Formats: sequence, structure tokens, C-alpha cells
Amino acid sequence: MSKKTKIANEEWDFSVLEKAPRALIHRALQWELDREIGSGKEPFLKTAECRQAMSNQSSLKGSATGVVELGRGNVKTRPFEESISFGIDWSQPRDELVRQFSLWLDNQESTGRLQIKPALGKPRDALTMLRKISIVRLKNGGLSQRVASESFPDKQRYLKSLNKINWTTASREVGKACKKREIKLKTIERTIGSKDWKISLYGG
Repeated sequence: MSKKTKIANEEWDFSVLEKAPRALIHRALQWELDREIGSGKEPFLKTAECRQAMSNQSSLKGSATGVVELGRGNVKTRPFEESISFGIDWSQPRDELVRQFSLWLDNQESTGRLQIKPALGKPRDALTMLRKISIVRLKNGGLSQRVASESFPDKQRYLKSLNKINWTTASREVGKACKKREIKLKTIERTIGSKDWKISLYGG
């Protein structure tokens, strides 16, 4: 086993996100995968975005904001049509964006324009991957399950959730997720004509 090193809580303890909105969880996962690949950014839990979301307790109970209406568009439309601008958070997976747009459509029912209410709800698998990243970082810090439990006595509840995951295969699964993410980042670079996804996505 590698030499035991000190590891900051924000590097591995994502328990604060367990009841967070799905959008925040997905953004955290995307952010942390990019850190694994080499973004060089600070932990997501230390970002102003995360602190702001966590300081507003009502935001932890609400729906996500990956699809946001920005206002009326100025494009000329035909009868029964409407031009509306949207802000889309591309860190969200397809099913989450579909879910959020469905929520937006639901809110339009009161206008009398919407004919059918879509189904809602999807499980949050992103938390499981964040827990696997926790395991990888604890292992990289030289901590086994037993040593981690002894080193962080105040984190027993979250560590208990990690013990439900196979620590042996976690590194391989995180590695696979990082490879998939790297492929997507290359595609993003080609799409926007950039040579460095770090600058394109994070501003350097």
C-alpha cells in the first residue's frame, strides 16, 4: 500500500450532495471527473457556485436548473408558435435535460397551450460515481477501508455508504468514466475549434 497522506475532506467527502438538486450533483461529477483528467481546478465543494447553492437551503429541495428560460426570442413565428430563448447546461446528461424541459412544459399547462403532461423522474446514478471517486482518492492517499474509518471518525455515515461499493473495482470504473469523458472533451474541442478544453470550459 502507498504511504498514507493527509487528504482534505472536500477531496472525497461528497455527503453534503446527497440531498442536493440533481443538476448540482451532475455538475459536481462532471467537475470532479475533469479534475481527475487534469483540469487543475479546485474541488467542486470549494467553488463559489457550490457554496452559494448550499447556503440556500431551499435550493437543496428544488428541481435542477439545467434548462432555463431566458425570455422571449425576436424570431418571427407562425400561428400557434412562440420564439423562446433557453440557457442549457451541457454538463447535464441527456435524460436530466429531458426531465427539466419536461418540467418546463408542465409549467406551461396553466397557459392552456400544452396538451399532454409528460412523465417525470429519473434515478440519480451520479452520486454513486462520486462515491467511487471518493474511494479512489482515499486509496490514492494510502487509506484502506479500515484506515479511512479510523482516520475520519466524524465521517462514519458517509464512509458506511462507501463500504457498500467494491473498493477493488472502483478505480477501474472511475478510469472508464474518465476515458469516456476525455473522448467527449475531444469532441467539444473539435466542435468549437479549440485546442484546449480547460480554457474552453473553465477559462484557463
